[in-house]
Amino acid sequence: MTLRLLTFLTTAATALLAANVSMAQPGRAAPNFDGWTVDCGNTGACFASSFTRSQSVWVDLRIVRDWQAEAQPLIRLTTNTELPQDGTLRFDVDGATIEELPIEQLRETQASVTPPAGFRPLGGEGFWYPAGPAAVTLLKAMQKGKVLTVHLPAGTGTDPTSVPVSLQGLKASLLWLDNRQDRTGTVAAIVSPGTEPAKDAPHALPILSADQLPPEVAAIWSANRLCSAIDPAIFASLNAVRVPLAESNSLYIVPCGAPTPYNSPYVSILSGKDGAARQIHVARMSDKGPIASDLIYNARWVPADEQLVSYFKGSGVGECGLWNRWVWNGTGLVLLEEATRKTCDGTEPDLSNWSSTWPLKNATD
Repeated sequence: MTLRLLTFLTTAATALLAANVSMAQPGRAAPNFDGWTVDCGNTGACFASSFTRSQSVWVDLRIVRDWQAEAQPLIRLTTNTELPQDGTLRFDVDGATIEELPIEQLRETQASVTPPAGFRPLGGEGFWYPAGPAAVTLLKAMQKGKVLTVHLPAGTGTDPTSVPVSLQGLKASLLWLDNRQDRTGTVAAIVSPGTEPAKDAPHALPILSADQLPPEVAAIWSANRLCSAIDPAIFASLNAVRVPLAESNSLYIVPCGAPTPYNSPYVSILSGKDGAARQIHVARMSDKGPIASDLIYNARWVPADEQLVSYFKGSGVGECGLWNRWVWNGTGLVLLEEATRKTCDGTEPDLSNWSSTWPLKNATD
């Protein structure tokens, strides 16, 4: 049985890898464009972010866009410094002021901005930049400029602070977002919009509560490994999704039990239009060959490629553990890549240097 599974995996992985040469493939680390990091969540909402520190003050600037055709790019600014009630935020591009916004006004407008499902900002005080024409104006100026300077007002016991954010990689990161969400050439593209109509980006649908699971899926989920022993608030924060598939089928990727400090376990369940459901197991490699597993750790769904990524962290740093990537082939999840690192030494995580255990080449201890 082990030999048959290995033969199946070899044939399927080789064919799928060959077929995906022209596709944008999710790598082992999020792409970085001169300090701008890009990534997408399980639903297909994507973002570009720049984390900048100026002495003891940092700002995290994110451009976020959901998958819906009508979704507009949102700008989120978060800082670790305490801001006063009556101060003003100022945004300059290459020395020219683009906008001055009272902190009080920003706090009042938060309720009018609907963030993508599952979006979780960094800690600190954060604001959504006013959506619509104001955000478009700032983004256009940022794409043409070299440095965005964020002027923060003085808070309790602090002095006014100016934090320069490099814009060197911004345009490339926004182009990545357009391509990832299949918006390039459409009227909805952020960079060089075209004439094609806007359309939904590849996506999955968020599941914020176990109550949203259909009965046949809930029955499998609740009977498996104490999956249902999870606080509803924690469930809502773990980016569970329903993936619409062909012929009215759906793939559910849902958390299974409470997360540990480093890892959150998930299971995948396939539901058909006939009301039947079954759990999907995934292949992993062991010292003795391939094995089947029902748990997927820190599951990340990639809607554009119909791929699922798992990253089991052996430590809080994440420099050791197990990394897997599977692709949906119409009936199950086929293993494309696996890599591991057994040494937990506190170094900076670099998955590109991990030992490849699938495909079976260049494997090292």
